[in-house]
Amino acid sequence: MLPVIKGNLEGLKQAKEIVERLSDSAYTQVYTPYLQSSIGQHLRHIIDNYFTLIQGLENSHIDYNWRRRGAQVEQSRQTALAELEELSHWLTNLNENDIEQQLSLVSEVCLAETQSDFARSNLHRELIFVASHSIHHIAIISMNMRLQEIDVPEHYGLAPATATFLRQQDQ
Repeated sequence: MLPVIKGNLEGLKQAKEIVERLSDSAYTQVYTPYLQSSIGQHLRHIIDNYFTLIQGLENSHIDYNWRRRGAQVEQSRQTALAELEELSHWLTNLNENDIEQQLSLVSEVCLAETQSDFARSNLHRELIFVASHSIHHIAIISMNMRLQEIDVPEHYGLAPATATFLRQQDQ
């Protein structure tokens, strides 16, 4: 299995384990004033990035501005589990030709005004980005879980390079 696929599957596995650990109320809790989004909203964002890649592979264009804000996955753990399973299946079936496909992409880049930028890329590079971005959101989800006094494994939200550093410290 290609390392980029394996790494993405590890992130989706963490996301699935998170959903399985939570009650419905913990999944939708917005822990203000410390956080502005629920765990379900963060998971929706992770999942949306992968669906953006699926659409991008189909039409050779990735639109990172696309979001399903308010979608059922933000409220339903069962929907999240089904979508995570669908994404794992998609990743498992990718091959080297798929991930090297050339793509164009668009993403908003300014906070103060609506302004998007465009670039060329390939699915391989975008899988690296989405895996890294997912880890960032899993770290935020882990904070939300701790605020709700839910047990969180230490490796949740840990960047692969940080895990390597920590392993080297133990030697």
